[in-house]
Amino acid sequence: MPIINERIFLDYLDNSKNVLLVEPLYIKKYVPLGLAKIATYIKSKGRKIVYSRNSIVGNFDLILLTTLFSTDAKIVISTIKQLQSNLTLFHVPIIVGGIFASLMPKYIEEKTGINIFVGCSDMLDNCLPDYSLDWQVKGFVKDSFNVFTTRGCPNKCGFCMVWKMEPSFKILPLWKETIKKIDKEICIISDNNLLHAPFFHIQDVVRALNKYEKKVIIDSGVDCELITKENAKLLASLKYVRKGFRLAFDDMSQDGFYQKAMEQMIQFGLPKQGSSTTFILFNFNDTPQDAYYRLRQSWKFKSRPYLMKFRPLNQLTKRNFYIGKYWTENLLRVFRYYTIYFGYETMTFEKWVEYQNKEFKKNFLTDEDWQKWNFKK
Repeated sequence: MPIINERIFLDYLDNSKNVLLVEPLYIKKYVPLGLAKIATYIKSKGRKIVYSRNSIVGNFDLILLTTLFSTDAKIVISTIKQLQSNLTLFHVPIIVGGIFASLMPKYIEEKTGINIFVGCSDMLDNCLPDYSLDWQVKGFVKDSFNVFTTRGCPNKCGFCMVWKMEPSFKILPLWKETIKKIDKEICIISDNNLLHAPFFHIQDVVRALNKYEKKVIIDSGVDCELITKENAKLLASLKYVRKGFRLAFDDMSQDGFYQKAMEQMIQFGLPKQGSSTTFILFNFNDTPQDAYYRLRQSWKFKSRPYLMKFRPLNQLTKRNFYIGKYWTENLLRVFRYYTIYFGYETMTFEKWVEYQNKEFKKNFLTDEDWQKWNFKK
């Protein structure tokens, strides 16, 4: 398998004068942070870079392609093959990295035969991302920037890829400089488990964000089990936008921790900002009643629920065929529809389904669906 280590990867960068950075045409929200740091690294050596979302004509001596999720596999492989068949580029070495490449390097190698860099680069984490390029992002992201103050998460949850991509937990060197120097008003904290860091680090991060008057989104959410009175007070002092205080209520093992975390945040005034989101994983090992309970708890604390339907990390299509042990395909569809479009605290799921049945004169759920819905472990 043509997996290259960081030393070989950096050798390619150091010996290339004109580099093409490619991001396939999948749906994205944010600046490709890895490519943005690579751009800074290459420019610091006086070399040239070009960013594209497709195959282009040019005299390049290295192509670097990033990836997001395995569900983008078809687009990623197609983009690589376009590069390989381009008459002006077919001889140029290609290295692919990012999430999909790190999770499924063997699949990409079998389909394309190109070099693959797995995980994150310590050297590139010493580079500020380059925001001078047009990374083709839209909306509020144009006025925002991403920063990792730490890498890794010790939890190793079965539904999560973080511990595979970032196997060790560490504090990164340039996080404070990034917050200080990037001239954008919204800071997206991308840490996968910020609260696992020592208290002094959490304190430093909050102080820096407030000092430089940044509006904040904690994008990956915080671990509700790690909320304490001390760090709750710190976190509540931040100026959140887009319901940017985000925390996870992934399964019933966090019941009690979630409520205590929200109560502590409320104590320090978070609801006054109307800025809370709760991530709710479902279709994993949970029953429908488990998911519904966690949903209602988020409503109780006036936190916007963000439903995340589990899908296997190696799934290669957007269509989610996976059905959890306690769910049915129809129940998954109806529950999500209720939650996103109609659900609110005063209308129960059962009442809503009853209303829909009368309105459309058909049964939305079968007897099997209701058996699954009412099942309790």
